[in-house]
Amino acid sequence: MLKFLLKPSLIAFLYCLFTINSVNAVEVSKLDEANVPVSSRAVAERDKALKSALEQVIIKNTGTARSLDNSLIQSQLSNPDTLLSQYGYIEQNGQLLLTASFEHRRIVALLRQAQLPVWGTQRPLTLFWVAMPGDGDTVILGDSSALAERKLFSDFSDARGIPVLLPILDLDELMGINPNDIKGMFADIVASVSGRYQADFLALVAIDATGSQVRYRLNLYTKATIDSLTPPLFSYNGTAENSTQAIEAMMAALGEYYFTKYAIADTGTQQGASVTFVNIQKMAQLVEVERYLKQLSAIKNATLTHIQGHTVTFSLDLFGSETDLQRLLSLEPRISVVAPVSAGEFSPVSNQTGKPVYEWRLP
Repeated sequence: MLKFLLKPSLIAFLYCLFTINSVNAVEVSKLDEANVPVSSRAVAERDKALKSALEQVIIKNTGTARSLDNSLIQSQLSNPDTLLSQYGYIEQNGQLLLTASFEHRRIVALLRQAQLPVWGTQRPLTLFWVAMPGDGDTVILGDSSALAERKLFSDFSDARGIPVLLPILDLDELMGINPNDIKGMFADIVASVSGRYQADFLALVAIDATGSQVRYRLNLYTKATIDSLTPPLFSYNGTAENSTQAIEAMMAALGEYYFTKYAIADTGTQQGASVTFVNIQKMAQLVEVERYLKQLSAIKNATLTHIQGHTVTFSLDLFGSETDLQRLLSLEPRISVVAPVSAGEFSPVSNQTGKPVYEWRLP
């Protein structure tokens, strides 16, 4: 299973999967679940842990810790049991954990009521190239690294629901890139050795020791087209006491960036739109498309309004804008943009105004 940071044991299989299917974005599961360390099964300890678990779930479904400052969310955090689906206890590496799951529809309804953006399950995959101190030298952090920082990326990925991938660092990659390429933010060089990873974004991270502190920098690029003059989409830098704090700061900042880009808030106004799919060959495709549209965080309602030949059109009521919708559709690996429909097919007015027409790929 693909769970946020891709596990080392799956990396070879996923490489093949990515290459064959061109999968980019990741469908993130367990957004309504959280594990919280506890010292005992006492009631007071349980109540405290359930509040913490709900905080984690709220953050995962919005993408930002700022959502916890909302007055309605604050009120609900005092009574997490009303949203609770189930809870229990597990033990991992000698640590007792309370594991809790909450009802997804009620979580989303709470966020909408609080007028907070909601981040859906389809999320961009980010490939991290990290140059940092290690073993007395500057190293590139790989997926199989024994350094503690590797687990930090994994833990934060799980906690925020941000899919993260670290490179394999096989011989081809080690011959094509060195830590100075990353520290110098030479995105074109990094991109040239990243072709096997069908990620949506590349993150170049440099961590340097400076006396008793560390200095860090993160540049984010789209993986599509990068040359030596391509500016970063997003940049973040600063100093921290150690690499742990540096990674937490960078990942939090990245979460905020994705929050502003992909989380959808209810505008409070009636926003209508339509979306057209062509080459729908089977009823199963139509069912999949409708199910997919109805779960998108940008869509209130989706109604099938036109069918002609192999072309279908849905009328939509949106929470956000059509731009928000198109941004989310671009993350779905089963969807591709195609040329406008032919004259023999149904062609709604929206297609004549330059809006994209989509195709739902068969498995």
